[in-house]
Amino acid sequence: MSELIWTPSADYQKNSALFDFKTFVEEHYQLSFKDYETLWKWSVSESEDFWHSVFQYFDLKSHSPFDAVIKYSQQGFIGTEWFQGATLNYAEHVFRMETDKRPAILYQAEQTPAKEVSWSQLKDQVRAIQQFLIRKGIKEGDRVAGILNNTTETIAIFLAVNAIGAIWSCCSTDFGSASIVERFTLIEPKILFADSGYDYNGKKYDKQQTAVTIKEQIPSITDLVMVNGADWDEIILEADHTRHLTFQPVPFDHPIWILYSSGTTGKPKAITHSSGGNLIEHYKALVLHQNVQEGDRFMWYTTTGWMMWNYAVSSLLIGATLCIYDGSPVFPERKSIWKFVADHRVDHLGAGAAYFTSCQDMSLSELDIKLKTIGSTGSPLPPDTFKWLQGQQEDVQIVSLSGGTDVCSAFLSGSTLLPVFAGEIQCRTLGSKIEAYNEDGVAVYDEVGELVIELPMPSMPLYFWKDQNNAKYLESYFDKYPAVWCHGDWIKITRNNNGIIMYGRSDATLNRGGVRIGTAEVYNVLNTFEQVEDSLVICIDLENGDSVMPLYIKMSSGTELTDELRTEIKKQLRNTYSPRHVPDEILAVPDIPYTMSGKKLEIPVKKLMMGVPVERAVSIDVVKNPDSLNYWIDLRKKV
Repeated sequence: MSELIWTPSADYQKNSALFDFKTFVEEHYQLSFKDYETLWKWSVSESEDFWHSVFQYFDLKSHSPFDAVIKYSQQGFIGTEWFQGATLNYAEHVFRMETDKRPAILYQAEQTPAKEVSWSQLKDQVRAIQQFLIRKGIKEGDRVAGILNNTTETIAIFLAVNAIGAIWSCCSTDFGSASIVERFTLIEPKILFADSGYDYNGKKYDKQQTAVTIKEQIPSITDLVMVNGADWDEIILEADHTRHLTFQPVPFDHPIWILYSSGTTGKPKAITHSSGGNLIEHYKALVLHQNVQEGDRFMWYTTTGWMMWNYAVSSLLIGATLCIYDGSPVFPERKSIWKFVADHRVDHLGAGAAYFTSCQDMSLSELDIKLKTIGSTGSPLPPDTFKWLQGQQEDVQIVSLSGGTDVCSAFLSGSTLLPVFAGEIQCRTLGSKIEAYNEDGVAVYDEVGELVIELPMPSMPLYFWKDQNNAKYLESYFDKYPAVWCHGDWIKITRNNNGIIMYGRSDATLNRGGVRIGTAEVYNVLNTFEQVEDSLVICIDLENGDSVMPLYIKMSSGTELTDELRTEIKKQLRNTYSPRHVPDEILAVPDIPYTMSGKKLEIPVKKLMMGVPVERAVSIDVVKNPDSLNYWIDLRKKV
């Protein structure tokens, strides 16, 4: 039984946007919901009414009337149409929150002190960039790309691109050039914006020549603009401030941005998202499930290469001040993020679960932190990390989320009407018909199963760019259960409180004697050992039908992996879970490999250990710390 660590007070519930939305629906449809669960059940049984109510509640502006809220496709999920006939613009919804009462953005980087950017300053930049794009002939449907840091300028570029109906796509500056070329060649952008470099952990990385080389390799790119270079200055100085910023209404299902799968084990998929789908989904997710309200300060620590950047930018839709910290979270000191949060009165902080886990040996008592919520995603948040976070501020709501680049949002998230249990996500989000399926395709409770989505969501991909006949799309989500979306995560939905426990990726599941074990269970135990900084576990299938389960450990500074520690780890795994959770061997490694978005590379390591050539097992360009793979590459050479 999970430990209860937070309960919302009656005032907290009544003052939340979710409670207000519940009241709105009750009054509009003459209904009564006794709790969150009954509201959720209505939202998935009456999908058309639910999404229409979200559209109305947030007063989305359509420049034309729409017919059906949902028009289901004969193909199933693919081709489902939303708000048919509606035309709107994301950037227009952002700037309807323009005010001189508070800044639009608060920005700080490793080498740049914190500075506020007003709404009028942001609008001036967007107007100037829009005029440049129009002079260059960019129009609705064209692609504009960026190799950019998380800065005010990047947000302004995106909003300018969106305002004219063009399609945005971005890679962060720490991506390798080959991976960027692979992505942008696929979508054929006309203009490329790039930063000349980036700062990380006190070091400067020059990327100017990389940007030039990338432009030369992609024939579709006609112009390269180095942000804050001479061309950039010219764009800003040449702006005609007598002309208004204009917004091109586009159909609800017009593409807004193209995101990419990680590409760690194969070619990346260019996931194309809809304007209206992301607009309505982000209102729902941020306001109803993270309780972000107008005037709040919202921060999610991310690069531009992770979908959480797109998600964070959407806090501007609500009238929140978007707070950005660009650089290493532990420079110039380990508490840099937390000091930023305290100094600038941030209300909502989000980051990858791995970051929060790395903070557990800290005490934040000397900092004046007054957060409303702490959001975590990227991987399962261990129960001990839940408890540590709650211990830093008793009244903070911990919102563990799960979703993905595929939907550019979270379909498992928080609720101001429910308690928080350590190690559990609070709820299935409204409108998201999530179930856990067993091997027979039957929904189960209190039993581990595949995460599936039984109904379309508006922020599901329109398609993958250049995916003929939707072949990759179908293979990615509909191979296992043709009629429902199979997401690739392993979860348990608890019967008593309908909370969700994440067990990691289902393709990384450990199969021990026919029993499936989630990697998160192993990591939860390892997380309790102060001698262990990080870990990775895989199960290797042998030719004779047997398997071996090695556990790789990165030791904390100044500690060694002793036989005594190995014994204690095995004992704890056996006592906490079962004998099947005990690894066959425990090995010390220099580092644990991660993707750019903070996910452990369990599958590539497994492939390397099963003899798959490096170039087929992993794309080195998109690994956050590529040198970490050398241990397994060298080990294969010795076998």
